[in-house]
Amino acid sequence: MSTPPHVVVLWLGLLIAALTDLRNGRIPNALTFPMIAMGVGTHILVGSEPLLGVIGCGAAFVLHFLLFALGIEKAGDAKLMMGVGACVGWAEMLETTAWWALLYLPIGLLVLAARGRLGNLVAAARWSARRAMGQDAGERPEATMLIAGPVIAAGGVLASLTDWLAVPISL
Repeated sequence: MSTPPHVVVLWLGLLIAALTDLRNGRIPNALTFPMIAMGVGTHILVGSEPLLGVIGCGAAFVLHFLLFALGIEKAGDAKLMMGVGACVGWAEMLETTAWWALLYLPIGLLVLAARGRLGNLVAAARWSARRAMGQDAGERPEATMLIAGPVIAAGGVLASLTDWLAVPISL
């Protein structure tokens, strides 16, 4: 169960991550590692399930390291999700991941449009389609990564406000 200290750490961390990712295209370790430590620490300090943060962080590591290894998300995104898991546990981390998956394309496209990078995404899609069909695709366009920090932040806030995956927390 998320307590006010967990929600404060979560929402503050997500806000900083979203702004930093928009500005620099990165979510720094200087944010994610303290978020993980504070998430786990607040579970111990407020007397809730002390292992909830550790299990949430571990579950996020397993799931999001796989997504990182597959090239679906960047390392900072995976570590931010570990911070989410540390703050609110594995069930709410999974719900945040579900919201992230639902919101990734629409929010990501809006961010790319606002940054003037939507045309590059279209060029990359055309290049990939030509190459998949065995046609001469020409020179590969510059890679376009969707910025995930704002999407993860939106997913985390929505997950903390909803109960899609409400499960008993007893360990």
